[in-house]
Amino acid sequence: MKVAALILALSLPALADWKDDVTPATLGPQPKLVPQEFEYRLSWNGMVDAGKLTFTFGKPDPKFPTDYVTRVTGGSTGVASKLYKSDIALISRLDPATLRPRASVGVQNEGDEIVTTRSTWAGTQVTSEHVTKVVKTGVEAKLDSTFVFTPVHDIVSAMLHVRSQKLDNGDTLTMPLMPFNKPYLMRVEVLGREKFANRDTIKLSVSLQKIEPKTKTLLPYKKMKSTTMWLSDDANRIPVELRSEVFIGDVRMTLAGAKKL
Repeated sequence: MKVAALILALSLPALADWKDDVTPATLGPQPKLVPQEFEYRLSWNGMVDAGKLTFTFGKPDPKFPTDYVTRVTGGSTGVASKLYKSDIALISRLDPATLRPRASVGVQNEGDEIVTTRSTWAGTQVTSEHVTKVVKTGVEAKLDSTFVFTPVHDIVSAMLHVRSQKLDNGDTLTMPLMPFNKPYLMRVEVLGREKFANRDTIKLSVSLQKIEPKTKTLLPYKKMKSTTMWLSDDANRIPVELRSEVFIGDVRMTLAGAKKL
């Protein structure tokens, strides 16, 4: 028993180390992204079309005049939609000065179920309402959750904060996320610069682990094995391509178009 207690005592500090490594939620020197819209093609192994996503950054919204508003829409198409239907719509409202999240609403339509997640950030707390509706019966199941920590990003604020940093070769970023109703820890490492898709790019590796909300211990995230991202090495610094080894295989998100708003 004494040996077991000693091993446990030695392991506990290591489990908490990630909190000391968290990157401050301070924007880096890269200029902010001007209002733009980007379209992405989703594919399996870069060959089979699986869907599309549209990201809209900073378009003024009369409903939220004091927020920096971003939207993500799209989902699976073609054969992929028959195998795995998934249409998403996400609106994220950020503080325009800091680009830290204030509130987000995400809706995912999976055909037989529609999942809606509403999250709000206040002080050191993120509160989420997660509602799953069975389409056939109309029955809803609601799950409320809270994660107490700061800083915590949503998906979009994390993207904008990563692109804002210097991103020197070898740099690492550690960022807690609340993409929907559960917290994760994202680690980003700058692997270097290279030509990719006829562009100057910054190559990044991205990893995710689950965070147990109460104990703050880290747990493996088995659905994503590895992810590599190439950011354009220019004023925009937006993803040119993302490749992720996940539970359904090699999924890719490739830039297909861009326009200023």
